[in-house]
Amino acid sequence: MKRLALNGSPRGERSNSRAIIRWIAEGMVEAGGGTPGILELARTGELPAQREAFLDAEEVLLVFPLYTDSVPGIVKNFIDSLAGADPARLAGKRFAFVVQSGFPESFQSEAVAAYLARLAARLGFTLAGAAIRGNSEGLRLMPPQMTAKVRALFARLGRSLVEEGRFDADAVRRLARPRRLGFFTRLLLVLLKPTGLTDSYWRSMLRKHGAWDRRFDRPYWAAGTPRPD
Repeated sequence: MKRLALNGSPRGERSNSRAIIRWIAEGMVEAGGGTPGILELARTGELPAQREAFLDAEEVLLVFPLYTDSVPGIVKNFIDSLAGADPARLAGKRFAFVVQSGFPESFQSEAVAAYLARLAARLGFTLAGAAIRGNSEGLRLMPPQMTAKVRALFARLGRSLVEEGRFDADAVRRLARPRRLGFFTRLLLVLLKPTGLTDSYWRSMLRKHGAWDRRFDRPYWAAGTPRPD
């Protein structure tokens, strides 16, 4: 079977999505399915070749980060490129995807997962899996001992995709935890908010990219109207 993995992260090879693809591929190899070809959708100049490779594949894995509650622009651009493709080259193609995000709650990604499942049906694909994983920011930077559990779950997805033609349902459920934060966790976050600890990463990113002094900018706020406190 011709297997293909698409990395839909704008960060390309240095992304959490690429790390997830690598872990899923490890499971595929363990199950005797071989290593899938991997394409970086961030290389937009290679779109025609990427499209052809997609059409030629029998099974496609798409992994991408949640962007403003939807897919990154490069993923949407790739999906749009399939318009006009020969339906015979789309029908029956096995399709699986993983949506990952920095949000701790997986429900943030459920809307875009539903969109992709519906898209797969419209294009005639066989949906082989739809997984969501929160708390993914920084996966690529963590030492192996800190990612061992999540890595094993993604490897299970790869093994089951080869052996059963679909994602392991239990692994999908485990990856999606927590769907929503519990009451006491939310309360703790509210109490910590004034300390700045919950925003330390984003504050560091603002300073790193020279945007700290512009953090309260409202470029779409109508000129001349009162600004809220």
